[in-house]
Amino acid sequence: MVRKKAGGNPSPPNNVRSAGAAHGCVTKPIRMKTSWPKGEELFDAVMVKLVRSLPISWASWLGGELGALQGRKALKGANLSVLRLRANIARFSGVTDPAELDQRVIAFCRLTGRIYAEIPNLQRLYAAGRVEVVGEENLVAAGKPCIIVGSHVANWEMLGAVAYRVNGLSVLYSPIRNAFRLDIVLAARLAWPDVEMIPKSPAVALRLDRALKKGRNLVILVDEIGLGYVRGPSLGRSLPYAGNRWLAARLAARNDVNLVPVFVECLGFARYRVVVQSPLERPNGMGGATLERHLADQIDRRLEAWVLPRIETWHCLPNFDPEVAAPTDT
Repeated sequence: MVRKKAGGNPSPPNNVRSAGAAHGCVTKPIRMKTSWPKGEELFDAVMVKLVRSLPISWASWLGGELGALQGRKALKGANLSVLRLRANIARFSGVTDPAELDQRVIAFCRLTGRIYAEIPNLQRLYAAGRVEVVGEENLVAAGKPCIIVGSHVANWEMLGAVAYRVNGLSVLYSPIRNAFRLDIVLAARLAWPDVEMIPKSPAVALRLDRALKKGRNLVILVDEIGLGYVRGPSLGRSLPYAGNRWLAARLAARNDVNLVPVFVECLGFARYRVVVQSPLERPNGMGGATLERHLADQIDRRLEAWVLPRIETWHCLPNFDPEVAAPTDT
């Protein structure tokens, strides 16, 4: 049962779950390794314990200051990713003053640090009333099951808050090489009610199909990075029909379910709004490949309309390079 906290959102269940290896659907507790962490893992372990023990605002502030520190170091060291971030801020904002660009880079890194510090505290943020969810009527209109498409804007992990509004979320994710950090992230996501994590694999479409047939809602982030290429939004590029955007469109067309964009934006310090948009249009009589392309194009338009005004809170900005050719995979 979900408990209601006075003055805030429903509190998460007591049995906050941890996660483990990413070889199959993660739906229940898996013990993290018991050996004592070393080096970078030790730092991560200490930070997770620390931010969980601090008041929410302090934890977010601490993560932000550490992020800003890393941003300053990267600027001094001419880090390639930060130089690309700086160039993209100039490209999309029109800012040319070097000092202003440096300050915006540091602000981006500060936000990134806050997000990382907030990940172990997702449900605390929600229960404290720091996360607002609007447009819930669009989830009702979409019916069940539906496919929720989102992006890495602001603290995208707050997409999990819709788990309190629907029954059953199956979330597609891309496993990362750092297994220790993956466990931290999966544990935070699995603490939302009735969530399962489905890793990308050659058979992922079949797994997602099965989840839909069981009546579960899917969550797919459609601005993933694959082979050095940011899959969306287009931002002046001609996108191929590939990646998560294409996967979501094909699943929706094949299973005759609605696609619902759900995005997150910053409202201030450690405060967020989750916006559930209206389902994508499905013209009468349209089907097959034509419908798949129509849905994929709509996803891109909705995604770009959301990202552009908030581009300096878009986590993929340091990776975006309009000169990089699209991979040939599907």
